[in-house]
Amino acid sequence: MRKRNYRYREKAFLVEGMKAVVEALYSPFKPECLLFLEDGIGDLEAHAGVIVKRDIPCYSVNEDVISHLATTVTPQGVIAVSPFVHRGLKAFLDEAPSTILVADRVRDPGNLGNMVRAADASGTEGMIICRESADIYNPKTVRSTAGSIFHLPLVTDVDIAAVISALKDKGHRIFAADAHDGSAIWDVKWPEKVALVMGNEAWGIPREDEAMADEIVHIPIFGRAESLNVAAAAAVILFDIKRRLWPTR
Repeated sequence: MRKRNYRYREKAFLVEGMKAVVEALYSPFKPECLLFLEDGIGDLEAHAGVIVKRDIPCYSVNEDVISHLATTVTPQGVIAVSPFVHRGLKAFLDEAPSTILVADRVRDPGNLGNMVRAADASGTEGMIICRESADIYNPKTVRSTAGSIFHLPLVTDVDIAAVISALKDKGHRIFAADAHDGSAIWDVKWPEKVALVMGNEAWGIPREDEAMADEIVHIPIFGRAESLNVAAAAAVILFDIKRRLWPTR
């Protein structure tokens, strides 16, 4: 399951580290099993109740097994096998999410995982990962989400044109982020139904995709940096959307 072909054949993926495994234990997606080192069992004892209640098989394994499965330099000694967590586009949109993040050809697994984490933290109601992006179930992507993969509604492997068409049919206004062009984000009047499209790390959103958006936006840069990392940029914009749409108290 460290390889994409096998993950998609089995419709399951590996979850490394205690924090992410705990999120898997309490998520709606029951883990298929847990693998752990003997000296790491103490960390799992606090969650024994949910493990027993959900009837999750547990296997004590040696360090060679953990080292073979893990992708970190110093594995924490616990790994879960989780079923896929994504859903179809229609089912996702039928839940009427108002703010959605769209990843268009985001190729770096770490960036994609951090975007999931930022979307979760900002209260974004879901994320759509379009074709030619990194695999959401890549071990580095999963690790970078820090457990948010189990919190945020996700759609994956869909065509960007079909996504934008479906979002517009549901009343969303499409905003494409650019490194320099378009309106400054704080000059934008964010509508109640927003879809933010973030593009590739190196060359952004393809012109043909950008042309389908309703508006282009950018984050003003005041220092000498050429631009922000795509995950950092997504976080800045998503929190600005949340701030503007936050109910007056």
